[in-house]
Amino acid sequence: MQRPYLLILLFVYAMGAYTQNYLFNNGQTRYTIIVSSDASKSEQTAAQELQSYVEQISGVRIPIASRANSSGNNIYIGYNDVLSGKAHIARPAADDQSFAYRTIGSDLLIYGGSQLGTMYGVFSFLENELGVRWYTPSYTKIPQMKRFELKALNHTESPVIRYRIDYFLQTINDKAWLAHNLVNANNTISSSKYGRLSAIWGVHTFAKFIPPADYFSSHPEYFGVYEGKRSPKTQLCLSNEDMCREFTVNLKRFITEHPGFWCYDVSQNDNRFPCECRNCQALVRKYGGQSGALLWFVNKVAAEIREEFPDTYISTLAYSYTRQPPTSTIVPADNVVIRLSDIACCMAHPIDQCAENKAFVQDFKNWQRITKNITIWDYTTGFSHYLMPFPNFDVLAYNYRFLSQSGVMGILELGSWNAPWSEFSELKQWLVAKLLWNPSQETDSLVTVFIDDYYGNAAPYVKAYYDLCRHQIKSDTHFTVKIECDTELYDDQFLNTATRLLEDATRACGDDETRRRTNRLAAQIYYLQLKRHTTRAILDGTARKLLNIADSDSTIVGEHKGSIQDFVHELNDY
Repeated sequence: MQRPYLLILLFVYAMGAYTQNYLFNNGQTRYTIIVSSDASKSEQTAAQELQSYVEQISGVRIPIASRANSSGNNIYIGYNDVLSGKAHIARPAADDQSFAYRTIGSDLLIYGGSQLGTMYGVFSFLENELGVRWYTPSYTKIPQMKRFELKALNHTESPVIRYRIDYFLQTINDKAWLAHNLVNANNTISSSKYGRLSAIWGVHTFAKFIPPADYFSSHPEYFGVYEGKRSPKTQLCLSNEDMCREFTVNLKRFITEHPGFWCYDVSQNDNRFPCECRNCQALVRKYGGQSGALLWFVNKVAAEIREEFPDTYISTLAYSYTRQPPTSTIVPADNVVIRLSDIACCMAHPIDQCAENKAFVQDFKNWQRITKNITIWDYTTGFSHYLMPFPNFDVLAYNYRFLSQSGVMGILELGSWNAPWSEFSELKQWLVAKLLWNPSQETDSLVTVFIDDYYGNAAPYVKAYYDLCRHQIKSDTHFTVKIECDTELYDDQFLNTATRLLEDATRACGDDETRRRTNRLAAQIYYLQLKRHTTRAILDGTARKLLNIADSDSTIVGEHKGSIQDFVHELNDY
């Protein structure tokens, strides 16, 4: 007697589940992904990946179509008639990186600029609402769910920094990882199914366009005077008009042969030997310092470039002996970008709250007075020793907020660019990407999420080690990118505690992959012990532990001077 009534209740319940707008529910969906046939490549990619990740999460494959499904619910990817009609929302500019995802009735709309913005919206929906996280190129967290109710949404985001370069060797050329983590700039032209990345070409380019091997024997006058004579090891002789013309011809040829960069670099070689000839010194005096003389030359080149390439920018460095802006009335041309390097700054404290950085902050403010076109070259790794702990986590978000509020065009965050691993490199490259997009996020929360997901059972010990490193920073702690292993920052008490925590982390691992991850952290401390107490580390087996990690994970042994390469052959004798 009660069975028909029960069936009716079950039917009503099932229909009610669908009316609650479940994106998927026990293997079923009423949704269709709608993407126009003339959508951009990145928007089509976004639609396909939305379908793929939802299927990996739930086992449900949402169909993709070019037209709305009138009998079901729709997920619109990209700008569409619903937005222009019902919502009265104007079409975003193609290069607008901002995005929104919102519900209108039972439909979900994800849209932004067609080049990158819509795609960023889809990936952010997958991350924020469904919990997908792209931690490293080889590890994406994909949660498992049976049902997901699509509740009312109205979410918008915009980047606070226009150009964001997250430069680690492991990720810089991985187009999928960069796109998933909203990194939009690179050092090379990069077009793929994920859209087109912006790029500045080159750095330290004097020798690129006037190579000493090609020019010094025939035109020594193109090169600077140092200690009374011209040398191919100096900077260029900026006052030489013929050299300037030849430089410009070579640069124009290069731009023609390598189009697509929004900016091309014209900057000093990486040495401190500016030309000392009479005419160059006259430029230095006239234009208020070495940066003034450089800017005079760069402006001349930029003026010639503008005639043939009106939408192209020319960049130059404010670095080393050119970091201080000119004291005269010379200013960068409108198509010149200043790339200001903070390599000499203290990396332990917020950039504008440390006495060690007072001169840099003043230089930055003085550059701001004469140009809006400033990008920052920042550093997040110790460049004397890649494997050595470098606890600058707490300054990253603050510095990005300070710089973005000051109106910088972009930030290049340089990590271990020529070796696959450095201390906490997996965490840092992900953290930097997140904070460059939105530096208002809380660093420790991001770090905790990463460590919990990436290190599994070992996470409590890894988090304790991370906190131990952070807490070494005191008000009187100062270090630059050239921090050395004999610093007082890492005394024996730190070494002993860190070793115990990381060896506990390794023992807690439940699988080989997690063990490899914790071993990369342990390599930091074994390396530090080896550098600080070489004989003791050899005798007590620490050196052998480091070699065993290197044997099991060859990527730990890089070619950079801060790797363990220098020790491998020597220690194998013990």
